[in-house]
Amino acid sequence: MTEALWKGKPVIGGNAGGIRLQVINHHTGFLVSSPEGAAMRIRYLLERPDQAQRMGEKGRKYVRENFLMTRLARDHLTLMVALLRREIERIDMTQWRS
Repeated sequence: MTEALWKGKPVIGGNAGGIRLQVINHHTGFLVSSPEGAAMRIRYLLERPDQAQRMGEKGRKYVRENFLMTRLARDHLTLMVALLRREIERIDMTQWRS
């Protein structure tokens, strides 16, 4: 999914597991629960190329901001700077519980 999003393509994927983390339903693509749902969304995108292009652009931006190594490096550097400046006294990891 992420590779297709990075190429600027809207995606259609099953509403399960890690796919839900990669696809923002109705923004970067569609999450579906059946083959019929997938067919309906394919038809929707084929009939609306402008909408498909906008979704693809949003998908590429979403990948850039959330899944690239540069984002991970930025997060680590931000944490290090905050710790060095003592802006953080305690790191609350509970916010990342799923």
